[in-house]
Amino acid sequence: MAQQSQPPEQLKGFENLSSGTYNTPGGSILSYSYTPVSQHKPGAPILVLLHGWPQTRYIWRYAVPVLLEKGYTLFVPDLPGYGYSTMSTVSASDIGSKSEHDRISVGFGVLSAVRAVYGNDSSSSIDNEEELQVVLIGHDRGGRVSQRLVTSSPTSPPPVPQSLKIRILGAMLLDIVPYSAQWSAHANPRAATRYWHWSFLPSAFSVPMVQAYGGGRFCRDIIAAVVGSNQAGRDSLYADGAVEHYAKCYEQDEVIRGSAADYSAGAAEDWDAQQEDIKEGRKIQVPVVVLYCEGLGKMNGDIEAIWKQWTDPSVKLSVYAVESGVGHYLPEEAPEEINKHIVGFLKGLGL
Repeated sequence: MAQQSQPPEQLKGFENLSSGTYNTPGGSILSYSYTPVSQHKPGAPILVLLHGWPQTRYIWRYAVPVLLEKGYTLFVPDLPGYGYSTMSTVSASDIGSKSEHDRISVGFGVLSAVRAVYGNDSSSSIDNEEELQVVLIGHDRGGRVSQRLVTSSPTSPPPVPQSLKIRILGAMLLDIVPYSAQWSAHANPRAATRYWHWSFLPSAFSVPMVQAYGGGRFCRDIIAAVVGSNQAGRDSLYADGAVEHYAKCYEQDEVIRGSAADYSAGAAEDWDAQQEDIKEGRKIQVPVVVLYCEGLGKMNGDIEAIWKQWTDPSVKLSVYAVESGVGHYLPEEAPEEINKHIVGFLKGLGL
């Protein structure tokens, strides 16, 4: 496992985490921040915090200090193609997947890095290592990775390869509905207009058009259009130079192409996978908490009813609306409320 120093810019809130890189099975270089191995208690759960578009791991800057203070082990990556993580460099067939950018491939890469960092004996084979326990907390695109990794049925194997010896204890999904519901909402022209980037980014024109417009400018404008009306929430989002950090990353051609590839998989392989899930009756098999902003409810209707369709009746589903004008970027616009939900969810899991 290759190591690197902290990213070129110091990330506020991440000072007590180490930084590393990992060559994933898909050929990408995953960049991440993590609790030093020396501070990880064997058998303790690992919280994997996954960000969304067009952001980076920095979206968790308010959650990291709170969770560290409570003694949790954290693994906080930039998803492949975002921030300081690169895109996959091998074909999907080489890694036994339908796409190197679909949610399974991305999730497998992330969990492989978790195993590489926290495996109890790096000199031994995976078969001899103890099982690692993981909790997934994902916003936006990261939430979709999380959902994919915990969706299965009694007659189908779980998406996480058993060879990794990783058990997912629960998942928290922030401000998303499943792909099938998201794309179905596009039948409403208001929703289709609101979510125009879902169709734009997979198109053949998106990368050159964003490059011509300016990646940083595009990123700033996207965030300004989606942030909520709550002034305190807006101030919290823009604090600590966060938006400028995202914009700087989005100036990179690699990141522009990465987000386009991400959304392209969402319009193809990930959509197909959910249609197959529906056909085969696959559902979420672990306790799950869903948090969403008012805007998501207005565009998609009854959020709890949607997620009930995707959650096995045998597991606990909790759905909460975050109100008062808070927008899509929940971990940054309403950090105190979101952190309370995260801690409450972990306590509910007995952690």
